[in-house]
Amino acid sequence: MNFLAFILVIATASAADQATLTLKNGSKRSGEIVFADDHQIRLKIGLGEQRNATATVSIPRGDLGAIDFTIEPSVEELMSSPTPSHTAELEALWIKFGQWLAIPHSPAGRIGCSLGESLLASTNSQNTKKALEIFKEVEAKAWNQQDKERAKMGRLQAMLASGKASAAMSEAKEIAISKENAGLLIQAKFIMAQARHKDFLKFLKENPRWKEDPLAIPERHQIYNEVLELYLYPALFFGSDNESAARGLWGAADIYRACGEIPLAIETSRDITTLYPDSSYAAKATEFLSKLPPEQTAMDKEKEGRESLAIAASTPQPSAATASPNESPDPTKTKSTKKKKNGNHPVKN
Repeated sequence: MNFLAFILVIATASAADQATLTLKNGSKRSGEIVFADDHQIRLKIGLGEQRNATATVSIPRGDLGAIDFTIEPSVEELMSSPTPSHTAELEALWIKFGQWLAIPHSPAGRIGCSLGESLLASTNSQNTKKALEIFKEVEAKAWNQQDKERAKMGRLQAMLASGKASAAMSEAKEIAISKENAGLLIQAKFIMAQARHKDFLKFLKENPRWKEDPLAIPERHQIYNEVLELYLYPALFFGSDNESAARGLWGAADIYRACGEIPLAIETSRDITTLYPDSSYAAKATEFLSKLPPEQTAMDKEKEGRESLAIAASTPQPSAATASPNESPDPTKTKSTKKKKNGNHPVKN
């Protein structure tokens, strides 16, 4: 950790907890939380108009109904950017706010999910285990349903990263079948796509000459089609969730690259940059395209397809006016289906 990050962590962990407590009887108390445990909360409050005069009051923890913290913009930014570079700061926030996880209005669930996602993004096995435990805690205790659902998806991704693909896939399938809500369904299908992606890469590694094996060919095509269908699912709902759609297209591009289908990977990456330029995957797609040799980026399969369709549409089609001499242009005249006694059929003696 660099010095600047260290200072930010210390500042985040030690910053005063300015909050408004709503008690179960409906009354509110605002001030600085100076102490809190499972039994009581000590709150430093101002004494009316007396300048700099304060008092500390003790509030039973069981009387607390909700808590609203004053969240600084820098903290909001940390929660919205769960990357490995922010893990230390997010961990400090989790230590500070985690105790309020079950209390309505607290940001603890969002912080826990962001910390878990930053840990997962580091691809470190120890961090993956840590993320799994955090997601489990948020899923079990968070007051906010959205945080619970986000934690559930995070837990499944952590299970995948921990080698528990079968269990994660099974649970994701149950979520997809239940269709609890559109957002959760999209996330579940992405988990399933990731699991099948791993299966596909494993298959290619174990069957490098699958094209020559009649028994391996159907299995390869089945996994290939299934993983692409799962990855491309969010893109069917254009505009509903741009980040998820771009993420799925990028997953499909990964599959195409693994198969050596570079033209398809190119077109898919172009779709990302064109349809979802503000997504986090647009930069990845742009980087991939920039590293390709000119002869590959010059290819445009979509353009070729459009030109083929245009040529087909402009080609004259046979009509009644151009019918062959043996065909009657008059639709009211029909050919006789009665067999001739002579000609191609032998005459009985």
